[in-house]
This record gives sequence, C-alpha cells and structure tokens, in this order.
Amino acid sequence: MNNVTSRQDNPSKSVILVGIDFQALSKEVLSYAAELAVSAGTELHVVHVLADHDVAAVQGERAIGVVNLATDAHQKLANLAADLPSMVARMFLHLATGHVDVEIAQLGSDISADLIIVGTRARSGFERFLESSVAANLLRLAPCPVLVYRPKSVPTWEQIVPPCPDCLEAQRASGRTRLWCDRHSERHPRAHTYHETPDGFGMGSLTFR
Repeated sequence: MNNVTSRQDNPSKSVILVGIDFQALSKEVLSYAAELAVSAGTELHVVHVLADHDVAAVQGERAIGVVNLATDAHQKLANLAADLPSMVARMFLHLATGHVDVEIAQLGSDISADLIIVGTRARSGFERFLESSVAANLLRLAPCPVLVYRPKSVPTWEQIVPPCPDCLEAQRASGRTRLWCDRHSERHPRAHTYHETPDGFGMGSLTFR
C-alpha cells in the first residue's frame, strides 16, 4: 500500500528512503531525512512496516482489526509528513507488512533508492545495535548505502573520550579554520596526521600531532 504526495512534477535526481516505526525518535529521523532531501533536491520516500506479529494479533480478533491497524498507521504517516518542509520536491508515503528489515530493503530495491535511513533505539553500546537491530540487518540486506541516525543526545560509548571544550571553542570562534586549542596544537594526546584541501592556513597543510 502506498500513497503519493507530489510537491513538484519534476523528477528528482536521486532517491532517499526512510524507515519510520512511530517511536519517539521517528520525527527526528524523518526531519533529518527531509533536510538531506531538500539540500540535495532528492525524492523522499517514507515507509512504515506493519510487523507480522502485530498483524497476526489483530487478525486473531477480527479482520476489521487489520484494516483499522493500516488506517491508523497511514494517518500517522500523513501527520508526520505534514510537518515536513514544503521544499521537499517529491514525497511518497508507503505502508507495508512483513519483516521490517526485509520489507524496507525490498522497497529500496523496488524504487532504486540511493540511500536508506533508519534510526536506532539503542541507548548505549554498539553491541546491542549489532545483535538485534533492524538497522544492523539492513546493512546486510539493503541494495544501497544505509545511514543509521543516532542523535547526539545519546550517551557515547564509555571508551570514547569527550571532545576538549577548548578545542570546541577554537573551532567555533575560528569558523573551523582551527581544529585544536593552543594546548593541543602543540601536542595532541592521540597522535595522528591530517591534510587540509585546499591548503590551509599557518604552518602548512600537512600537520603531525
């Protein structure tokens, strides 16, 4: 089942597909996908998959339950889409049933998607993401690149050191022409090299830390 919301008649150059599960992060994921679609002038597809177990549960009561489930899901999709920027060139709303990861991957193939975007509900630990996530399965199944949206508000892995506040201030104050504060410009605790293209300012483009 799918519904088409066309904002322009001109076809887009590429296609973004975003999977929505109506959880708390859905609006944020969809807004992010819409921003990408607007900046790149792409065609945006939004899909919600009614999982097999949800459909089976209402079928056990009466057939009208499936219709109500689909109608409710379609209305939620439409409500989310109504809040998106009007600059999105073309937008399509899809509703499918089955295994969530398989159906998203299949739709990605059907519409020749260039990018699939999904969110992850894991609050901490990359291990949980790898073990049982729709996003993890899509990395294996999808016919195109997969972008997993993870909000910056989610706590980072405990082994990832927080950024230096002074470095962040140097980046902000310089418009990112400087990446490091004075202390880390002299010696950074994690040695690496970087090269700026085109050549940057100061002592040269190739800097050893």
